Amino acid sequence: MRPDEVPEVTEMMRTLWPGGDSYDFSDETVFVWERENGGLGGFVSFSLRPWAEGCESAPVPYIEGWWVAPDLRRAGVGRALVAAVEQWCREAGYGELGSDVELDNTVSLRAHAAMGFEPTLRVQFFRKRLTN
Repeated sequence: MRPDEVPEVTEMMRTLWPGGDSYDFSDETVFVWERENGGLGGFVSFSLRPWAEGCESAPVPYIEGWWVAPDLRRAGVGRALVAAVEQWCREAGYGELGSDVELDNTVSLRAHAAMGFEPTLRVQFFRKRLTN
C-alpha cells in the first residue's frame, strides 16, 4: 500500500468493520489489488503476532483483515492477495500463517477452507463490564 492509497483502504476497512472511526496500519503490512482502470479492488493486511491461537510457531504472521470488492469476488482476487502474503511469509522464513473468522461469516469460512486454511480452535469471547 502506498501512502496515497491509505484513504481508499480505510474506506474498504470501514466496509469490512462498520463503526470503526480510525485504523492504524503502523504494525501491519497491507497489500492491495489495483484495478486495471484505476482505484483499488481489495486488500489484505497482516502483522507478526507474538503468538496465535492454534499455531505452533512464534512469532506468527497473521491476517488481520481481508476484503475484496463485490464485483471482483469469485474471480481470484482474494486468492491472489492471500498468495502474496504466503509468498512474503515463505521468503521471510515462516512456516505457517494464522487468521480468524467470526463463526457466522460463512462466506469467509468457506474462502479460508478453499485456500487450505485448517480450523484449529473455536473460542467464545466474553466480556464483563466493571463499574466503579
